[in-house]
Amino acid sequence: MITRSVSSASLAVALAAATLSAQTTLQINTGAAAGDQLGRSCTVIGDLDGDGQAELAFGAPYASVNGTSSGSIRVTNGRTGALLYAFHGLAAGDRLGESVASAGDVDGDGYPDIVGGAPLHDQNGTNSGMARVWSGRTGAVLYTWYGDQAGDWFGLSVDGAGDTNGDGRADVIVGAPYGKGSNTANVGEARIFSGLNGSVLRTFNSPSGVSVLGYSVSAAGDVNKDGKADVIVGAPQTTNTQQDQGRAYIYSGATGATLYTFQGATAGEYFGNSVDGGRDVNNDGWPDVIVGSPNADYAGGNSGSVFVYSGRTGAQLYNLKGTASNDEMGRVCALAGDVDGDGWADVIGGARMKDQSVQNAGMARVWSGRTGATLFSVYGTLTDEQLGFSVGGGKDVNGDGLDDFIVGWPTFDTNNSNLDTGRVRVWSGTPLPITSYCTAGTSTSGCTATITTTGSPSLSSTAAFTLRANNVVNQKTGFLFYGRHGQAVPFGSGFLCVEPGYVRTPIQSTAGNATGTSCTGFLSVDLNQWLRQGNDPAVTAGSTLFCQFYYRDVNASFSNAVYFTVAP
Repeated sequence: MITRSVSSASLAVALAAATLSAQTTLQINTGAAAGDQLGRSCTVIGDLDGDGQAELAFGAPYASVNGTSSGSIRVTNGRTGALLYAFHGLAAGDRLGESVASAGDVDGDGYPDIVGGAPLHDQNGTNSGMARVWSGRTGAVLYTWYGDQAGDWFGLSVDGAGDTNGDGRADVIVGAPYGKGSNTANVGEARIFSGLNGSVLRTFNSPSGVSVLGYSVSAAGDVNKDGKADVIVGAPQTTNTQQDQGRAYIYSGATGATLYTFQGATAGEYFGNSVDGGRDVNNDGWPDVIVGSPNADYAGGNSGSVFVYSGRTGAQLYNLKGTASNDEMGRVCALAGDVDGDGWADVIGGARMKDQSVQNAGMARVWSGRTGATLFSVYGTLTDEQLGFSVGGGKDVNGDGLDDFIVGWPTFDTNNSNLDTGRVRVWSGTPLPITSYCTAGTSTSGCTATITTTGSPSLSSTAAFTLRANNVVNQKTGFLFYGRHGQAVPFGSGFLCVEPGYVRTPIQSTAGNATGTSCTGFLSVDLNQWLRQGNDPAVTAGSTLFCQFYYRDVNASFSNAVYFTVAP
């Protein structure tokens, strides 16, 4: 790296390539201490403060505020990142934050509320479990429910169910994957609780054997169009025709009847490990559902898949596959809302075991609901980082009118030393703008160098972000330089548009026609590559850079300038 702080005189002395859409990071949150594992769960809650932007919640089940691994849930402002609430487990080992979700407006005050699970709480026996609902407006506890008996793991999964009984209040669904009904041989249970008074509205039990029904739960929307919300529940260890092929059931909120049964095709798929619903993927006016099957083999052994099903007909709409063996795509999945603004709900899935340059770096991927094509992929960069352990989305965090998405990876290590602090990151599908400013100079040959860009600036992306100056005098030398502030100071035949304190990239030839003088030359720099190679460690995610090209002419000649913010 060569850094220059130069005057106009010293500047003269100093002279002797993306295939996918880019996305913008909106917010990053990191665990408070080693071992917290922030990001084992994450969600976009909704607008808690009336500013029109959704807030965020994420679990750190191994945080130890009230004893070792009592667990915590943090709620932050979507616009500023400020901490709004911190909820903590009641005792050591509770592991509050293994699950967290928007509960909907349970108390009818016009604000969405928050539900979280502590599956190892011991109220009714060891690991009987607990789920709790907090007011989104005040943070006060609204309801606390407990598992029936030891080992239920009640609260391992939670979600807002919507209004399942038509009383005008949002209800809540909680999974207890090791819970048992009257037939104790059938393992797996899920319950819907009334938002109006906290009573049990409905209980679903495993229909046969150890299915761990309730391992995943979600609202499904009004699938049967009876005016009441329905729910979807995963049972990933169901054995029907194949061992542990897994199932997912859509149940009527009004009657409890099974509306649809979806099933894994092969042994060991664990189909139903994750579920979500309530958004219209195929734009037919009915809410659709998605089911994760992390050990499906459609792109290699345990590559995993996220299946999308029509809420109107139950037909499969998409099989969204992992990319390689052992990715385990679909261990988590969510409906991401309309990320790309085409009016169709999109889908996000996590593949925490994805090998991306290094082993188990992890990946999260967003697919178009309209076409099934990949919209965005984000990757971990470190061994065993396991990005994509949790995913969520479906609401607008930055107020741009598009839904945003959130990804957690609890085994993130801060500074490569504080192990498993965990991290969550929120992305917008809309790249930050690249803005042109300042006026290009005109060379003695009449050339006016103009910057164009391709791609998006990012510290971690392997795709190019190319800045190119066209209409440059041929067979000269020049370079790109950048700084942290812009200006417009007359200099040579144009303007110096970057304040002193520059970083200069290597000198290069303008090329162009080999003979004569013309405006066929150009200068080009892949800035993402420059940053990835460690040439300027001072540039971090969120840095705003002001860039300009210089090339040698009779008078010093400058292009126009651009500025932008660098994404992670």
